[in-house]
Amino acid sequence: MILAAGLGTRLRPLTDTTPKPLVQLGGRTLLARIAARLRGAGARRLAVNAHHLPQRIAAAAHGLAGFDEIRVFIEPVILGTAGGIANAREFFRDEPHVLLHNGDVEADTDLGALVADHLATGAAATLLLADWPPVNSVLLGGDGVVRDVGGRAGAAARDGDRSLTYTGVAVLAARFLDDLPDGPGALADALLSWIGREPGAVRGVAPAGLGWSDLGTPGRYLEALLALDDPADACAAAAAVAALPVVRAGGWGDADVARLAPEGSDRGFWRLRRDDGSAVLMKDRPRDPEFDRAVAVAAFLHAEDLGGAAVLGADREDGAALMEDLGDDSLHRLAHAPGADRAALYGPVVDLLADLQARGTARRDACPAAGDRVFGREDLLAETAYFRRRFLLEDRGVPAGDLAGLDDEFAALADAVAAQPRALMHRDFQSRNILWRDGRVRLVDVQGMRLGPCAYDLMSLLRDAYVDLGDDLRGELLDRFRRASAAAGGPAPRAEPDLLREATLAGLQRVMQALGAFAFLSNVKGKRAFRDHIPLAWNHLHDLLRDLERLPPPAPRMANLQHLIAIITIDQ
Repeated sequence: MILAAGLGTRLRPLTDTTPKPLVQLGGRTLLARIAARLRGAGARRLAVNAHHLPQRIAAAAHGLAGFDEIRVFIEPVILGTAGGIANAREFFRDEPHVLLHNGDVEADTDLGALVADHLATGAAATLLLADWPPVNSVLLGGDGVVRDVGGRAGAAARDGDRSLTYTGVAVLAARFLDDLPDGPGALADALLSWIGREPGAVRGVAPAGLGWSDLGTPGRYLEALLALDDPADACAAAAAVAALPVVRAGGWGDADVARLAPEGSDRGFWRLRRDDGSAVLMKDRPRDPEFDRAVAVAAFLHAEDLGGAAVLGADREDGAALMEDLGDDSLHRLAHAPGADRAALYGPVVDLLADLQARGTARRDACPAAGDRVFGREDLLAETAYFRRRFLLEDRGVPAGDLAGLDDEFAALADAVAAQPRALMHRDFQSRNILWRDGRVRLVDVQGMRLGPCAYDLMSLLRDAYVDLGDDLRGELLDRFRRASAAAGGPAPRAEPDLLREATLAGLQRVMQALGAFAFLSNVKGKRAFRDHIPLAWNHLHDLLRDLERLPPPAPRMANLQHLIAIITIDQ
């Protein structure tokens, strides 16, 4: 049975004209997706209840294929999660068990395994459970027995117990259905009744890595669409963006909505256009601390005139922020334009970085999120471990035994880079995260800001794997940064040889991180376009190792790494 008799109130205005079970996900209605999973678990007879726009649900239900019989139960008055099941009891009269699925949830799990677990234990009810901390309310014992729901049974937590969330998916035995009273009622009340009189009758299953989402709000619906990332959902995603409370509150509910390319981010971005201008919607995971950081740091950088986008509105519950539109003129795009004057484009960027490190660092108390984390030795070691695993071991196939000699070299590099003077760092200060807007340099993807080595951001820019600046321009920009930092009172070394040393070491660190990231994004995330940037990053690594050899002691040496890269072939 699919419970589809809700009002859809929380998903308005999307559900003003479309009942929630008929919204699109992965190019199909949610109702069709659920029905396919029920068929896969062996169901051959299907009941569906309906209340809001019931005729549309009925028509969709009767159009589902693969069932021997489909019955729709229209409820003029909503009967609730237990009352709806009781109302369909005659349809289930000869069935020993019923597989139940809420019509507004997406549960990527093996329903057949859930049924098998239920049959093996002889439970009256078996609930599919997920860990969703904001609403966890089902107390599951280590033995698989549900001991409480919402704290109403008064069960005290014991060792091995877990607090979890009921997903809206369950298997119910005929004796459970027979026990339901006629008329309106809640499933939680029926479960508690069984828990009280027959301990062990209600069980729970919580599969590891369960993909589950309650699509009850525009924010959670949009998150589910993002997770699937199906081109067929473009119109549905645009409608969900327009329905977000933060968008409607800002008066952008009727704006034209267009998806922006996500690059390497797991976030979603959309441009909203109306007659008087445009804005950008950023969608993150609900209640994600990194969302809070992104909003706080952007607002800080904007207030201090350090390139951040203005924050027009933010909703932490949905993980959605409406931001100033900084346009499409990324430094990356402008640098690759025919006839581009790269010196003119990059000079002000270097100046902004010097200002960020000097004035921004001095003002960081105005935004704790900007400087409350330090990018130190352990983080640097994590980057080179990432490079070793994702690039050398997995992507290049270097035998693990050949990598052991890198440990001491990477540790020495981390020690040297961590010892650099600290300043606010963007953490990913490269051409795709830097834009020109109305003659000013602007910054995006700022949530990673923290205190860190003063040359790291500089070399993210000068040894960017997306733009090859060439040795001459790199040298000019390095000197410009040194002079700008000195004038601003920043932490960068004042002497050219000292800055060259810091830049070489930080550049090695950064380029290895980039190679690890490109391998991960292409091999694990399936974003194969990032492979196109491996050759330039590889060339940067060669050049920086050459520069390292020219540095006077006590610069660390990396003979093992040099040997490895000498025998690795990269397709140019």
